[in-house]
Amino acid sequence: MKIKFYAIPVSTYCARVRIILRLKSVDFVELLPPGGKYNTTEYRSLVPAGSVPAIEIGGFRLHDSDAIAEFLDEQFPEPAMWPENVQKRAVLRSIGRFHDTRLEPALRALFPMVGQSPDSPEKITSAINHIVERLKRLELLIEPTPYLGGDQLSLADCAYPTTLFMLEDVVDALDEKIVVPNKISNWQKALYENLIVRRVVDDNRDAISAWIQTKLLSN
Repeated sequence: MKIKFYAIPVSTYCARVRIILRLKSVDFVELLPPGGKYNTTEYRSLVPAGSVPAIEIGGFRLHDSDAIAEFLDEQFPEPAMWPENVQKRAVLRSIGRFHDTRLEPALRALFPMVGQSPDSPEKITSAINHIVERLKRLELLIEPTPYLGGDQLSLADCAYPTTLFMLEDVVDALDEKIVVPNKISNWQKALYENLIVRRVVDDNRDAISAWIQTKLLSN
């Protein structure tokens, strides 16, 4: 049965689910939320949370990228994307949560600054320094070989590739630079070497580039 996958091109959370669907060779069709945006009344009638991504399969609907990732790994167990060891699995879950609760929100704080004249340059500098601090914490948490789960991509790995590239692109749009720790940079390169990950990352970067250009031209 084909899965309906509600997503928008710029979302790193949608990209996570897109990677997992393709790695598992799941039959799916990707759709924009009805009405074209995820906060429309029409979409909320399907997905009361009004968030993307969401999936629908046989009348069953589910939102939240974390919940969807777990569901997909149980519903489509090949390839397995969690280690069998319960402690290792818990550690990887915590690293995945670090993305959602620490790194991505720090990146999101930069979005309103793109194409705008900040109240002071210090505001951008402070936001970027906050991201750097989160990256340093992440570096202490990970030991990729070359992925977080070893030779196989894990669900936790799938949270990060589009976010790490998006960081570079958004910071560049602000005429700033960010230094990514070597361990994270090497992991990012390993993720991008996977052809499925690369395709999703490239599509996401194209969408982000278009969004950035819209913001710059509107100013």
